[in-house]
Amino acid sequence: MNRCPRSLLKLIQISQFMAFCGLTGCAQKCPLYQGHGSSFFSKRCPCPQPVPTQRIVVSVEEQMMVTFENSTPKKHYPVSTSRFGLGDKLHSCLTPTGHLEVVDIIGEGLPKGALLRGRRPTGQILRANTPGYDAIVTRILRLRGREPCNARAMQRCIYIHGTTAEKCLKSAVSWGCVRMGSRDIIRLSQWVKPGTRVDIVPGRMPAPETLPQ
Repeated sequence: MNRCPRSLLKLIQISQFMAFCGLTGCAQKCPLYQGHGSSFFSKRCPCPQPVPTQRIVVSVEEQMMVTFENSTPKKHYPVSTSRFGLGDKLHSCLTPTGHLEVVDIIGEGLPKGALLRGRRPTGQILRANTPGYDAIVTRILRLRGREPCNARAMQRCIYIHGTTAEKCLKSAVSWGCVRMGSRDIIRLSQWVKPGTRVDIVPGRMPAPETLPQ
């Protein structure tokens, strides 16, 4: 059976790629991989591709959140931390600092502005900047501290959550949690996974090469 020369060339490329990948254990080292993108070889590669390492960093000084994959910045979001300052004292309204992690993602599928009380939807929908409301809406990322300086974070119900007070983002006006706009918290919740590392730093956003270890 006659074959098109272009089809034969592709078969040769795939055969060479499979052989190289089997020897090196990594598709991305193969010279044939370069320029084609992962989609060309993803179904043929016998090697499992590594899952990107996710993390979230919040700068209190800049009132900004940056998401990272493998230490590469991905998205920037305006946030709001506590109006009372930083710390982890019980029965305080302070934002804890240091290394924390995402424990739960609450509110999946809820519409933007859905009011949550006790981490449960009430059925009420609030618009952004509704007068008289300073509420938890849309999504909740529940946080757990991983260091002595934030060990009480989960007991204190410290969250990353959506807020109705979107006009106050980029200012430290919260009651201890990290607030975000509803559209942003939805996007973050679609990306983040339980166990994702969260660092809250008092100063400016650290450069990727100086991220906390």
